[in-house]
Amino acid sequence: MRYGSHTTTSIYRGNQMIRHVSSCARNAGAVAAFALALFAFPAAAQKATFTEDFGTLNEKFSSLADAMGADTYGWRPMEGVRSVSEVYMLIAAEAYFMPSFWGADPPEGMEITNQVFGELSQITEKDAVLEHLEKSFAYATAEFEKLSDDAMEEVIPFFGQERSIADAIYLLLTDMHEHLGQAIAYARTNEVVPPWSAGS
Repeated sequence: MRYGSHTTTSIYRGNQMIRHVSSCARNAGAVAAFALALFAFPAAAQKATFTEDFGTLNEKFSSLADAMGADTYGWRPMEGVRSVSEVYMLIAAEAYFMPSFWGADPPEGMEITNQVFGELSQITEKDAVLEHLEKSFAYATAEFEKLSDDAMEEVIPFFGQERSIADAIYLLLTDMHEHLGQAIAYARTNEVVPPWSAGS
């Protein structure tokens, strides 16, 4: 792995994401009302809700990334902020990384560590970004579906804390929703209408 200035910056941004999710975990009280309502449901209902939400995120990220022109993938709103491609590759990295929390085997041919965020951020070509979005969501979905209802309540280490797998998934999905908003703002700024809202 090369450790040029871009790579070092990319690893730094990956670490920023990890600290951000950790901050979400520490400040989960801000969404406690929703979380308590959700986790009052049986594990099977929680899993169904997460599965539906993850599928929606997959569809929206993939369709929006496809709608963006290849010439916009290097665009960023200002220096020091993620570019279009970096936002989508962050999401791919999160999807690859998520199952590692409960000990899932990594995708074939990949080693999943914290450095995956920096490594993937260097991928900027549209076709490669779309391929990783598809592959990462398919992998995470397959591993998620393997979880039993009882496993959802298993307590695991999560960014220095002890959390149930359900808690960890919820916090990661929340972070993905935040970045979906970021991706929508990037699209609108570049005069791209999100496909699911076209004509509205």
